[in-house]
Amino acid sequence: MKLFVYGTLRRGAAMHGLLEGRVTYLGPARVAGCLVDLGAFPALAGPAAPDDRVHGDLFAIDGATRGVLLETLDRYEGNRFEREAAVVEGPSGETEAWLYRWRGDPRGCRVIPSGDYLAATPEDLR
Repeated sequence: MKLFVYGTLRRGAAMHGLLEGRVTYLGPARVAGCLVDLGAFPALAGPAAPDDRVHGDLFAIDGATRGVLLETLDRYEGNRFEREAAVVEGPSGETEAWLYRWRGDPRGCRVIPSGDYLAATPEDLR
């Protein structure tokens, strides 16, 4: 199985160390949805418009560490996020990957217009 990350777990982001040595980078990817700013981190919410996409990184999960890694990520993401399998657009086309979708209500949240947390400007973030 693969893993799609879009926020603090991305390459170059603050918490990417949780993935190092446990995954193999496959390339950039995107998924239908919108990216909302929750302050210290972003959240993936359902798309507001049909063309809304969230950009991130796609990884292959090492089979030997899969269970431990997913347990670690489940704890890191907490009960505000739900791990689910989704179709993502990866470098080789559509594929299924785990991702963490926010369980909250995006109404009233600031949307990151580019859908890309690493490319967000200070004006995009609080």
